[in-house]
Amino acid sequence: MDIRAYLEDKKKFFDNVIETMIEPLKEHSVLYAAMSYSLLSGGKRIRPILMYSTFKSLSENEEAILPFAVAIEMIHTYSLIHDDLPIMDNSNLRRGKPTCHKVYGEDMALLAGDALISLAFEIISNPSNQKNFPSDKILSVVYDFGVLTGIKGLVGGQVMDIVTSGAESVDEETILYIERKKTASLITLAVRSGGILGGADDKEVDALTNFGTNLGISYQIVDDILDATSTEEVLGKDTGQDKKNLKATFVALYGVERAKEIAREFVEKAVSFLEPYGKKYDLLTEIARFSLERIK
Repeated sequence: MDIRAYLEDKKKFFDNVIETMIEPLKEHSVLYAAMSYSLLSGGKRIRPILMYSTFKSLSENEEAILPFAVAIEMIHTYSLIHDDLPIMDNSNLRRGKPTCHKVYGEDMALLAGDALISLAFEIISNPSNQKNFPSDKILSVVYDFGVLTGIKGLVGGQVMDIVTSGAESVDEETILYIERKKTASLITLAVRSGGILGGADDKEVDALTNFGTNLGISYQIVDDILDATSTEEVLGKDTGQDKKNLKATFVALYGVERAKEIAREFVEKAVSFLEPYGKKYDLLTEIARFSLERIK
């Protein structure tokens, strides 16, 4: 399989699915403009693609996973909107466009993020999902969404990211904590949800969870490398933010070249958890290894 073509095809696919799913909101909320501006502004859609690809490895009913995949992209988008605010990272660009608060104001950007969180949980808890999945599986995924997007996951990582900014010295354990929570939580949630809803047993879900966590850590390290080495024109967002805000990263601790080695090590560790399942998760393995292409 041409993994680059697969990712591009699925990105376009999810762009269309997301647009169709939020279209009904246009008539019901003045927030639609701000929400859709950020949600439909592009992005790699890697989290919904990972959830979809995991589920696809287990089930043929691909349509059933789409609401959950869209919901995780809503959570991701909310986190970006809030991250970009002046009280957080104070960013001007996101995906090659002015950030949400630059266009709609800080108040509307804040509320757009809040609305996307609520909408995500509305979508995954919709009773119509019971046509495709047992209620206990849905409840398990809803619980995971709560845990991995909250204080024990995404938000907890963001808090530590803020607390350690500007610190004179930060150790590897603290950096891993931030990256495991702030970025890896949603990637873990994506593959874990795909596994649970796809009918994987507990041992297999644990393997997918470990895969997601290690891939997520690598993914954040790659982002940190690009922040230090790439340009706004290439990335479509502000660069040099980590250095400006004195963020705790492997780049700051060890330098770019060692950070690249660590990113590769975590990808190999990630795919090792899927090796007992033979070719079943080849798609996930290819996506994981391809994620390193951004720093070659």
